[in-house]
Amino acid sequence: MGEAIHLSHQERVTLIKTARRALDGVGLVNVPIIAGIGAGSTREVIELANEAAGAGADYTIAIASGYFAGALSGNKKALKAFWQEVSSKSPVPVMIYNCPCLLLPVLTAGT
Repeated sequence: MGEAIHLSHQERVTLIKTARRALDGVGLVNVPIIAGIGAGSTREVIELANEAAGAGADYTIAIASGYFAGALSGNKKALKAFWQEVSSKSPVPVMIYNCPCLLLPVLTAGT
């Protein structure tokens, strides 16, 4: 995840392909690659998932958009719909990057 947000889609693809070649080149063909696909929109997250899979990633990891954190944290249906859409449209499994900051407004709303 980290600073991948600062990379272009092509730079991300290049990094994944390079990692796969490097791992395969030293006989680590069974070592999986987990690619970060966090982005500001559902559409872009899905695009990144497809690009990552095409480049050789075995899994992806995503975080819900921080830009929409306020809206998502208070709307469990919207958050669930985001994860369902991303996971159903990704060609590889999607791991959820756990960010408690998205849940904080929900947890503190009753206090």
